[in-house]
Amino acid sequence: MAEKSKLQISPSNWQGSFALLSKYRTQTKRLREAAPNHQRNEASCALTSKALSAVTIVKMALHFHPTSLKTGDFFNLAESLGFKSAISSQNEKHLKDVLMLLNAAEEFSNEDYDQAESLLVSVPTSGHLPIERVITFYAKYLRERIDAKKCRIDLERQVNHFDLEAEMREIKEAIVACEQKLPLIQISNYAAIQTILDSLSSAEKIHFIDIGRKICSYWIVMMQALSNRENCQLKQLKITAVCSPVYNVAKSGKLLSSIAESMNIPLVFKTLLAEKNTLANIHFESEEGEKVAVFMDHSLHCLAACTKNVEGLLRGLKRLNPHVMVAVDVEESFTTSSFGERFRGALSMSSAVVDCLESCLEGERRCIDVIERLHFQESICNGVMNEDTSGIGLSHHRRIDFWREYFSRFGILETDMSNASLCQARLMIGERACWSSCSLGMNGKSMILCWKGIPLRFVSAWKFPIIIQTSQIDL
Repeated sequence: MAEKSKLQISPSNWQGSFALLSKYRTQTKRLREAAPNHQRNEASCALTSKALSAVTIVKMALHFHPTSLKTGDFFNLAESLGFKSAISSQNEKHLKDVLMLLNAAEEFSNEDYDQAESLLVSVPTSGHLPIERVITFYAKYLRERIDAKKCRIDLERQVNHFDLEAEMREIKEAIVACEQKLPLIQISNYAAIQTILDSLSSAEKIHFIDIGRKICSYWIVMMQALSNRENCQLKQLKITAVCSPVYNVAKSGKLLSSIAESMNIPLVFKTLLAEKNTLANIHFESEEGEKVAVFMDHSLHCLAACTKNVEGLLRGLKRLNPHVMVAVDVEESFTTSSFGERFRGALSMSSAVVDCLESCLEGERRCIDVIERLHFQESICNGVMNEDTSGIGLSHHRRIDFWREYFSRFGILETDMSNASLCQARLMIGERACWSSCSLGMNGKSMILCWKGIPLRFVSAWKFPIIIQTSQIDL
C-alpha cells in the first residue's frame, strides 16, 4: 500500500476559532443565569477579557478574510457575525488589525499601493503582546515594500538589518540556554540523534558530521549513549563540526574532549569554519573502516540560496558513502508566485512561533527579542518580500515534499526514522506543561513538529546510494 505523502495529523481547522468563541459565549450566558447578581459581572468579565493567542487571532482573521473583502466592513465585523459579546475589546481590536493587514497585503498584491497604504494607516506600529509584535513586524515590512514600489525611498534613512553575529557574540550563552527550553529544537535534535545512534548501533568507528547551527548539548547526549553500549565497543568517535564563524565551537570542543575522556570515549574533534556560500568547497576527511553519519541542522534553506551549494555539498558527502543523513529544517515554503499566499502562510507560521516563544521562555525577554527578529528577517525579508520565486536558487525555506523530490535526483532516498526516536519525541512533549501545544505528525517517513496545529519543522532521515568503487562513478 502506497504511503500517503500528505501530513497525517489532525491540525486545528478554522472551526476551532468559532468553537472557542461559542464556548465563551455559552459559558458567559450560563454564568449570568446561574450566578448571583454581584458575581455575574465578574465572571463574565473574566471570560471575555481573556487574551486569545496569536495563532487563534490569525486563524480567525484568515477565515473571516474573504468575508471582509466582500463586505468591506472591518469595524463592525465581530458584531455582524454575532461574536462581539464573546470576545473582549482587545481581542476584537487585534482581529481588526490583522484583517487590515491581510487586506493591505491583498491590495499590494493587486498593485494598488495607494489603497494598501491607506489600510495600513490604522495598523499599530508597536506592541508588547505576541499578536501585536507579529502585526508590527509585518506592517513595517509591508510599508517598506510600498515605499519601494512608489519610488519613495529615503536614501539617508538608516536601514537596521538584524546583525545575528553581533547579537550572538553578546548573549550566546543565554540563547543556548533558552534553546534548551524550546520543544521544537529539543525534540527535533534528540529525535535526530536517536535515529543516527540506532542506525550505527554496531559501528566501531563513527564519523559524525554536523552541519549547521550548534547547540552542542546533543553531542554530550550522544557520547553518553555510546558509552553505555554493551554489544559493541567503540574504537573511535570523530566529530566534524561545520559551522559559520559566529557558531565557532572550538572552545566547546575542548570541553567536549574533557567529558569524552571521563567517559572513556576515544574522541577526535575537528572544526571546519565556512559560510553558507562556501559549503560546496569543503573537503571532508575520512578513514578506512569508519561509518559516516551526517546531521544537517537548518542548513538546507541556506544552501537553497545557490544551486551549486546544494549540488557541491551533496556530491562531497556522497564520496564519503554516508550510512545515514538526518536533516532538520523549517516546514514552510515561500516560493509561490502569489504575494498574498506567501504573506498569509508566513503570517500563520509567525503567529505560532511567537506563541511558542512566549509560552516556553517566560521572563527571557532579551532572548525572545533576538530569536523573533531572526525569525522575522528570515520569514519576511527572505521569504514573503522576496519576489524571486523561480527554481531552487532562493534563500527560501522549503517543505519536506520538495526536498524528497530534489534529493531523489542524486539517488538519496528518504528512510524511516527509528521507532525509538519517534517514541522519545512523543514522551518529551509531556515533560513540561508549557510544551502541551506541541504536537507530532508524519509526512511520508518524516516527522513533522507543530505548534497549535501549525507545521513548523520537519525531521527526516536519508540513505545515500551505496558506492562500492567511487573511482568508477561519475559524481
